[in-house]
Amino acid sequence: MKPSTHFSAAIADYLYLLERDYPTKSMLKLVGDRYALPSHERIMLYRGLATENTLKMRKKKQIVSFSSGLPVFIDGFNVCRTVGSYLSGNFVFEGLDGFLRDVSEIHRKKLGWEILDRSVHLIIEYLKANHSGNIHFYFDKPLSHSGKMAALCRTVLDENNLPGEAETVFSPDHCLTEVSDGLICTADSHVIDTAKVSTFDLARKVLEKHFQTNIFSLREFVGT
Repeated sequence: MKPSTHFSAAIADYLYLLERDYPTKSMLKLVGDRYALPSHERIMLYRGLATENTLKMRKKKQIVSFSSGLPVFIDGFNVCRTVGSYLSGNFVFEGLDGFLRDVSEIHRKKLGWEILDRSVHLIIEYLKANHSGNIHFYFDKPLSHSGKMAALCRTVLDENNLPGEAETVFSPDHCLTEVSDGLICTADSHVIDTAKVSTFDLARKVLEKHFQTNIFSLREFVGT
């Protein structure tokens, strides 16, 4: 997707304000309105940019491959929706921190069940080929399809003879930030920032394995 004419300037202004701790909603509206950014570019600013100190911290936590045997805890909807967004032809992008994100989540666009089903199968296929430890999915209990998604994950794990579990909880974020042994899979900024363990970008790896991805990168765009 080709960026708008003033997107580079908007990134620079947003980062300037972000480093000075301006309120997020206020500066997003200020910068977005000033440059008349379309909605997807506003989401990219919000989800894809971070302060220099935050980026350094996230880089230390991010790993690029699994450590054999460690238990893996997965932010179910976060990972499945990112993969599903790509499968649906929606825009996904790489943030400055290197994590893959989509622009549909904030708008809460619903993905069809067939897309979610395929996402789960692709994710577990990747795990089977690349991981030997226990696998645990968390899904947000208040969200639609959460029970159905957890049941699907349990079925596909069993079909592939993989050790693991999938459950619905009121706060996957809390569960993930409490993990102290193993690693987590998510691109949720808050979870990454507060996690006690390393983070793996599972959605990105799944897409790279199965597709010839050409993903827009904010890091390349701003030269960082």
